[in-house]
Amino acid sequence: MHKIIKQSEPDHFRLWKQNFRNVNGRDAVYDDLMETSEYGMLKNSLLEEQGYICCYCEKAIGRGGMRDCNIEHFMPRHPDSRFLSSQECEQCKNAQMDYANLFASCLGEHAYSADHCNHKKDNWFDFEVCVSPAEDEIETLFGFRADGKIFAIGSNKKGEELRRHLGLDSYVLNEQRKAAYDTVMEIEFGSDELLDDVSYIADTISFYKQKDERGYYTPFCSMITYCLQHELLD
Repeated sequence: MHKIIKQSEPDHFRLWKQNFRNVNGRDAVYDDLMETSEYGMLKNSLLEEQGYICCYCEKAIGRGGMRDCNIEHFMPRHPDSRFLSSQECEQCKNAQMDYANLFASCLGEHAYSADHCNHKKDNWFDFEVCVSPAEDEIETLFGFRADGKIFAIGSNKKGEELRRHLGLDSYVLNEQRKAAYDTVMEIEFGSDELLDDVSYIADTISFYKQKDERGYYTPFCSMITYCLQHELLD
């Protein structure tokens, strides 16, 4: 999973919350944000920050409009009280308008067996195993194979639980990751000689770790760079 470098809270979001408080005499909650122009502005800020990929699976989102994604609360605003203490539930609820807790996620799949990301995660949260997409640790949890499959490195518990609850090993995602990697191999390594060029491989890995001139990350960039590293260099 690609680490998201969170920026400071956008001025427009901070000012919207401040104005809401001044007008209504209370802090805004997420339901107050829905159906407002600020909602679209906030979603766009999150997409720009993430390079227009899903915060979990890294599918391309928001590139032809914003209907293929939604705003994700990493700590859910409606936490499941069966598994969290009252204090933990309150912590989740209090973070519903905290910019550091907000991301842009794809919409998953309609079929439950193939569902993934925000829609699959629903209200699940575990303070012991959940690692935010904005934390350095997120890039140490998962490995990938050239066939598109994802695995928890060393069978670590955090990776295993996130993989399961986010549906990151769904058939749909496996096939999409495989197709993305195959495409990169065709484009970048058309000549067999390049497969032995360590400097070229390293430069290619560096290229796919960066946003392009439009501010886009290549979809499934973590899988691509991991496999280039481990299939061609290690």
